[in-house]
Amino acid sequence: MRHSSLLLAASLGFAFASGAFASDRPDPAKLTTKCIEEAADKFDVKNDYVQLQPLKANDDGAGYSIEGVANAGIDGMKAFTCQFSKKGKLTNLVPAAK
Repeated sequence: MRHSSLLLAASLGFAFASGAFASDRPDPAKLTTKCIEEAADKFDVKNDYVQLQPLKANDDGAGYSIEGVANAGIDGMKAFTCQFSKKGKLTNLVPAAK
C-alpha cells in the first residue's frame, strides 16, 4: 500500500513540475498577434496588411524572433523583425536595412 502511495505522489509531482516547465514557454499565437499589432502601428497600416513568417527560436536560446513584411501602399513593402525575450516580451521591432 505504501509503495503505491509513493508512486502516486511521485507521478503527481512530475505532472505538476512538467506543467510548470510548459508554462514558461510563451504562446506563439500571442507573440504573432503582438508582432502584427506593433508592425501595423509602426508602419501605419491595418493589421491585414502585415504578413509574418513562422516564429523562430534564436540560435543563442535567449528569445524568439518573427520576420515579416508590411504593405505600406505607395511607400512600398516594409520588411522588419520582431524580437522577443525568452519569456515572450517584445523587446524590439527592427526595420530591415534598405
